Amino acid sequence: MPTYSVNEAIESLEWLAGRDITVRGLLAFRFENVSLSHVPLSDQAPGYASSIWLSVGNGSLGFDERTCERLHGKVVIVEGTLQGPAPNFGGCGHFSLWPAEIVARTLERAPTAG
Repeated sequence: MPTYSVNEAIESLEWLAGRDITVRGLLAFRFENVSLSHVPLSDQAPGYASSIWLSVGNGSLGFDERTCERLHGKVVIVEGTLQGPAPNFGGCGHFSLWPAEIVARTLERAPTAG
């Protein structure tokens, strides 16, 4: 499965929505902001336009908070299902600020280049 950057996933949302994909991005794990942002930072669009809301779906399983707190601010690889905004919403996530959402199945630190 190819790995998409955050910007590539958002730009291809029309045909990737509902599909299982792998995305590489910078993890934010904070109150009201659990997301992936595009890397490199120099290629980010303003605001939330280069970010994808990160969720684990409904049910009893959730994020391992200790692991996510440790990975906050690090580049990670996420496998999951990409989704666009629900009808009648302009976006995804908290206050519908993000252009897309990925329902994660796996989250791990990205290998370092070099």
